[in-house]
Formats: sequence, C-alpha cells, structure tokens
Amino acid sequence: MPDAFLKIEMIKSSLSEIKIGRLAKRCIVCLSFFSALMIAPVGLPGQVTITAKDMFAKEGQYYKMYSNFVGHFSDAAREEVDAFEYIGEAGEDQVWDFREGPEDEIVRFDYVSPGEIDTDVEFEGATIVERATFDSSGKQKSMFLDVSTAKGRNVYGFHDESIDEENPAIPFSTRLNDFPAIIRFGDSWNSSTTFEFVTRQSMFGVGTIEAPTKLVYQSDMEVDGHGIIMLPELGFHDCLRINELVQYDTFVKIPGLIEDWQMASTDFIRNYYWLSKDMGIVAQISSAQDSVPPADEFSAASALWRQFENNHGESTETAQPVEELEISMDAKENRVLLSWKKAENTVEYLVQYSDNLNTDSWRELKKTTGNFALDDISSNKGRFYRIVSLE
Repeated sequence: MPDAFLKIEMIKSSLSEIKIGRLAKRCIVCLSFFSALMIAPVGLPGQVTITAKDMFAKEGQYYKMYSNFVGHFSDAAREEVDAFEYIGEAGEDQVWDFREGPEDEIVRFDYVSPGEIDTDVEFEGATIVERATFDSSGKQKSMFLDVSTAKGRNVYGFHDESIDEENPAIPFSTRLNDFPAIIRFGDSWNSSTTFEFVTRQSMFGVGTIEAPTKLVYQSDMEVDGHGIIMLPELGFHDCLRINELVQYDTFVKIPGLIEDWQMASTDFIRNYYWLSKDMGIVAQISSAQDSVPPADEFSAASALWRQFENNHGESTETAQPVEELEISMDAKENRVLLSWKKAENTVEYLVQYSDNLNTDSWRELKKTTGNFALDDISSNKGRFYRIVSLE
C-alpha cells in the first residue's frame, strides 16, 4: 500500500460468521461511516466464460484428439480438410458441429512434470509440461507451461525433434501469454516472443548446411463467437470461438556468407480455437501457411483437431472469500479506496455497495481482476461494501 494511505488510521473489527444461502464468512471492516463485507463466491448468469481453471494444468490430466495431422515427423503430405463447414460464422448463439471429421491420427496430450522431459535446457518459470504423443508413430513433442488463476496460461518454450533433431529443446526469449486468466466473448489480446534453432539441410555434393534461424512470433486473438459445439463421444457443450492470426518473421544466418540476421520470409497462419468449461481447447482448425494473411473464412485447413476424451472433470477448487479488506479515505474526504488480499482460486472480484443493507439494494461498483476499487463518495454519507469472489 502506498505511503499516503499509511497516514490514515484504520479501525478494524470482525463479526462472527454469518451464513445466508451460499454467502458465507462475512467479515466487516469499519472506517468512519463506511462498512465492507467480504463474501464467498457466487455464480453469475450469462454466456460462458472461460478461466484458467478450465485449462489442463495438473499432473495426471490428459485429453485426446482426432486429427488429420499425420506426417508431423516426416515430409509426408497431409490431405487438407474442407474447413468451411466447420468454421461457421462469428457472432452470438452459434452452433458448430465437429462430430464427424478426419481420424487419420489420434493425439494424446498428457500433463507431466517438467522433469519427465529428457533435456538439460532450463525453462525457467515452467511448472507443467503438455506432452503430445502421436499414435501413428509414438513420437512426442512437448510445451513447457505455467497456468495460474492470476495470469492464465504462459508458454516458456517447447521440445520438438521435428524442428531441430539435434537440439530439440527450444526456450522462448520471453514467456508467451497465449490464453489469459479470463476469456469472454468480445475479448481480444496479442502476444509475441522469439526463439532460435538450427535449420539443417542436406545438399548434394555439399553435405549438410547448418543455418542458425530465428523466428519472431506474433499472435493476435479475438473471441468472435460463442454458442454450442458438438463433439465426437462427448456430446455438446457451451463454448467460445477464438480467431487467431499468427505472423512468423524468419531470420537466418549462413556461416561464411551471412554473419548478421537476414530476413528470409514473413508468413501467416490463421487458427480457430473452440474452448469449453472444464475441457480447455476442444477443437482447433489451422489454415495453410501463406505469405499474406489468410481470409477469416478460409476454405482449406492444413490441420483439424477434435477432442473426444479427457479426464479433467469439473473443477473442485472453489474461489475463496477475500481477506484483509481495508477501507481508506483521501485527504479531501470525497473518495474511498477499498483494497484486499487476493483470494485463492479466484479469477475476478465483483465489488458492490449498499446504502441500507436491504436485500435488493446492492449495486455494482466495479468488476475487476485486481485487488482494489475506488468510490467517489462523501465522508458524510454512510455506505456498505461487499467483495464477491468469482470463479
């Protein structure tokens, strides 16, 4: 808390536990004529909201997907999929049918400790690894992650022999926050990072040429649709659709010829993701790579993934009531600052106020992922506050 607020004398008192329906552990903090209540989580109506708890992030969790992605570890051609009927339309109350589709490959995603991956490279910050196993070959690739209710999903790099067989562990220059802690219809965000590896190419009469390669990765995501998705063997579920445009700027060096990074190409891929509660990514479609941004409604997909099995289960980690709620008034006595300690398993807070504590008198002041709220109100006016932890 800033020094200015330390000058304000805080008067705190606690009340015994009060239970009214689902609202429990009300704790009152008083300052002058102001009171505040910290309240256990309640559910709010509305369209589906995806949070970090809906993603896979615990050792032992897994999910499986059907895909056309055969040939990931070889030069074998992959048959493109007609994407139009899957992509559908943007907007509200849509229906996407993924019950039928290619089953050329089954990919199993297991969540394991970083120590399970055979590498000496340190992926600092990673707490869990998503390991993909391709049924057709038994080969694997991995992403190093950290998933938290505060920051969402961060990616620190990957381990992929199809990129660099000799040095497959490739850390990112900076962590990539690909999915934030809270995702709603209409949200948009971007992220970027860089990573380096060695491109090896065999040339007749020359041998193997090794070219240091750097990729600058830029991603722009928008939640452009919500509705129902139908999945093979899993029924139908509420979902959000995310439209992502990825730009890859590739730079290379050729020892003895080009010693500084030289721009080689700029390429684009458009991805669509469908996310559901307690299931994470349930479907994905990727366009073919192109030198210009693919259209939103591209016709052919280079990859199509459909989830058909998982062991995530409904999250049992409920949001907890906030603690250490404090109320401060500024020197002019016309504004009140509420601050609190962030609660476990909570992704957002609903700040409400009431002038008389009647059941129907509560009004929304602010909804925030932070731990403070400001209210413009005179010190001569009495007011009650409550903070609701949201899952």
